[in-house]
Amino acid sequence: MYRVGVKRPLSAMHFFDVSGPEGEIHSHPYQVELVVAGDALDSKGYLVDIDLMTAALEAALERFEGKVLNDLTEFSGISPSIEHLSKIIWEIVMAQLKSVDRVTVIVWEDDDAWASYEAGADE
Repeated sequence: MYRVGVKRPLSAMHFFDVSGPEGEIHSHPYQVELVVAGDALDSKGYLVDIDLMTAALEAALERFEGKVLNDLTEFSGISPSIEHLSKIIWEIVMAQLKSVDRVTVIVWEDDDAWASYEAGADE
């Protein structure tokens, strides 16, 4: 299986319904990776055009850049965790990347902590 990936920064804020520092608005310098996987290459030898992947990821991240995630409709009724953020970004990106077998979105909260969401286009 072939895999192709791109990575972009995202700065956003959130808070959780807990006491302590996590209960106050705080910012994260996230790194978001988009990885596509598939068995077949196109006539150019590409799994997917990296420029298309980059544009899809950047368009998705624009929605969240500099925002408080809790205030956005995508997070209505759910925690602004990196798990949920990875799935929401996956959903936005999948609207752009229709010809790939599997897509993974990995959201790095810092150098040591990450969460991801992975599924196929038909799942």
